[in-house]
Amino acid sequence: MKRLALLALLAVAACSHKDSPTDPLSDIRLGKLIGLVTIGPNCPGPTTTNPCPTPPSAYASRKVEVYDSAHSKLLFTVDIDNGGFYSIDLAPNTYTVDLRPNGIDRSADVPKQVTITANETTRVDISIDTGIR
Repeated sequence: MKRLALLALLAVAACSHKDSPTDPLSDIRLGKLIGLVTIGPNCPGPTTTNPCPTPPSAYASRKVEVYDSAHSKLLFTVDIDNGGFYSIDLAPNTYTVDLRPNGIDRSADVPKQVTITANETTRVDISIDTGIR
Protein backbone atom coordinates (compact mmCIF):
# COMPACT_ATOMS: atom_id res chain seq x y z
CA MET A 1 0.00 0.00 0.00
CA LYS A 2 2.84 2.41 0.86
CA ARG A 3 4.50 1.55 -2.42
CA LEU A 4 1.33 2.43 -4.38
CA ALA A 5 1.00 5.77 -2.55
CA LEU A 6 4.64 6.59 -3.30
CA LEU A 7 4.19 5.79 -7.00
CA ALA A 8 1.09 7.99 -7.14
CA LEU A 9 2.98 10.86 -5.49
CA LEU A 10 5.86 10.52 -7.96
CA ALA A 11 3.44 10.51 -10.89
CA VAL A 12 1.79 13.73 -9.70
CA ALA A 13 5.17 15.38 -9.18
CA ALA A 14 6.33 14.39 -12.67
CA CYS A 15 3.18 15.82 -14.27
CA SER A 16 3.52 19.15 -12.51
CA HIS A 17 7.16 19.75 -13.52
CA LYS A 18 7.32 23.05 -15.48
CA ASP A 19 10.17 22.06 -17.79
CA SER A 20 8.37 19.06 -19.17
CA PRO A 21 9.75 17.94 -22.54
CA THR A 22 6.19 17.97 -23.88
CA ASP A 23 5.69 21.67 -22.98
CA PRO A 24 6.33 23.54 -26.27
CA LEU A 25 6.95 26.84 -24.45
CA SER A 26 9.57 25.48 -22.06
CA ASP A 27 12.43 26.10 -24.51
CA ILE A 28 11.40 29.58 -25.67
CA ARG A 29 13.51 32.35 -24.18
CA LEU A 30 12.02 35.78 -24.77
CA GLY A 31 13.56 39.22 -25.01
CA LYS A 32 11.91 42.48 -24.03
CA LEU A 33 11.20 45.64 -26.00
CA ILE A 34 10.67 48.74 -23.86
CA GLY A 35 10.58 52.46 -24.36
CA LEU A 36 9.40 55.86 -23.26
CA VAL A 37 7.08 57.86 -25.50
CA THR A 38 7.13 61.63 -25.15
CA ILE A 39 4.44 63.77 -26.78
CA GLY A 40 4.60 67.48 -27.44
CA PRO A 41 4.07 70.28 -27.75
CA ASN A 42 0.67 69.95 -26.09
CA CYS A 43 -0.52 73.54 -26.30
CA PRO A 44 0.05 76.37 -28.80
CA GLY A 45 2.30 79.29 -28.07
CA PRO A 46 5.92 80.15 -27.68
CA THR A 47 8.27 77.75 -25.97
CA THR A 48 8.29 78.35 -22.24
CA THR A 49 10.12 76.92 -19.30
CA ASN A 50 6.81 75.38 -18.16
CA PRO A 51 5.42 73.44 -21.14
CA CYS A 52 1.88 72.07 -21.03
CA PRO A 53 1.88 68.59 -19.49
CA THR A 54 0.87 65.62 -21.59
CA PRO A 55 -2.63 64.46 -20.59
CA PRO A 56 -3.10 60.70 -20.01
CA SER A 57 -5.65 60.61 -22.85
CA ALA A 58 -2.85 61.55 -25.28
CA TYR A 59 -1.03 58.32 -24.44
CA ALA A 60 -4.21 56.24 -24.54
CA SER A 61 -4.99 57.39 -28.09
CA ARG A 62 -1.58 56.36 -29.43
CA LYS A 63 -0.18 52.84 -29.87
CA VAL A 64 3.24 51.37 -30.58
CA GLU A 65 3.11 48.80 -33.35
CA VAL A 66 5.49 45.89 -33.88
CA TYR A 67 5.80 44.57 -37.43
CA ASP A 68 7.83 41.86 -39.10
CA SER A 69 11.27 42.96 -40.28
CA ALA A 70 9.95 43.95 -43.73
CA HIS A 71 7.32 46.24 -42.12
CA SER A 72 4.65 44.40 -44.10
CA LYS A 73 2.75 42.45 -41.42
CA LEU A 74 1.51 43.92 -38.14
CA LEU A 75 2.31 41.44 -35.37
CA PHE A 76 1.51 43.30 -32.11
CA THR A 77 -0.13 46.50 -30.94
CA VAL A 78 1.25 47.80 -27.64
CA ASP A 79 -0.51 50.19 -25.27
CA ILE A 80 1.34 53.15 -23.79
CA ASP A 81 0.71 53.75 -20.08
CA ASN A 82 -0.19 57.13 -18.53
CA GLY A 83 3.49 57.92 -17.98
CA GLY A 84 4.48 57.19 -21.58
CA PHE A 85 6.05 53.77 -20.93
CA TYR A 86 5.49 50.69 -23.08
CA SER A 87 6.78 47.14 -22.82
CA ILE A 88 6.33 43.84 -24.64
CA ASP A 89 7.99 40.41 -24.46
CA LEU A 90 9.02 39.13 -27.89
CA ALA A 91 10.59 36.01 -29.32
CA PRO A 92 14.13 36.56 -30.60
CA ASN A 93 13.91 37.97 -34.11
CA THR A 94 14.21 41.18 -36.11
CA TYR A 95 11.20 43.50 -35.97
CA THR A 96 10.19 46.97 -37.12
CA VAL A 97 8.83 49.29 -34.43
CA ASP A 98 6.42 52.04 -35.53
CA LEU A 99 3.53 54.19 -34.29
CA ARG A 100 -0.10 53.85 -35.24
CA PRO A 101 -0.92 56.96 -37.30
CA ASN A 102 -2.73 59.60 -35.26
CA GLY A 103 -3.61 62.93 -36.87
CA ILE A 104 -0.55 64.91 -37.90
CA ASP A 105 1.82 63.25 -35.42
CA ARG A 106 5.36 62.77 -36.65
CA SER A 107 8.42 61.09 -35.21
CA ALA A 108 11.94 60.84 -36.55
CA ASP A 109 12.52 57.88 -34.20
CA VAL A 110 10.30 55.40 -36.06
CA PRO A 111 9.97 53.27 -38.04
CA LYS A 112 13.02 51.57 -36.60
CA GLN A 113 14.29 48.05 -37.12
CA VAL A 114 15.39 46.27 -33.95
CA THR A 115 16.81 42.87 -33.16
CA ILE A 116 15.43 41.19 -30.06
CA THR A 117 17.77 38.79 -28.28
CA ALA A 118 16.73 36.17 -25.72
CA ASN A 119 16.95 37.32 -22.10
CA GLU A 120 17.92 40.88 -23.09
CA THR A 121 16.08 44.21 -23.10
CA THR A 122 16.07 46.46 -26.15
CA ARG A 123 15.00 50.07 -25.69
CA VAL A 124 13.38 52.29 -28.33
CA ASP A 125 12.32 55.70 -27.05
CA ILE A 126 9.92 57.61 -29.29
CA SER A 127 9.46 61.38 -29.33
CA ILE A 128 6.21 62.45 -31.01
CA ASP A 129 5.88 65.91 -32.52
CA THR A 130 2.18 66.81 -32.38
CA GLY A 131 2.52 69.64 -34.88
CA ILE A 132 0.91 72.13 -32.48
CA ARG A 133 2.57 75.51 -32.80
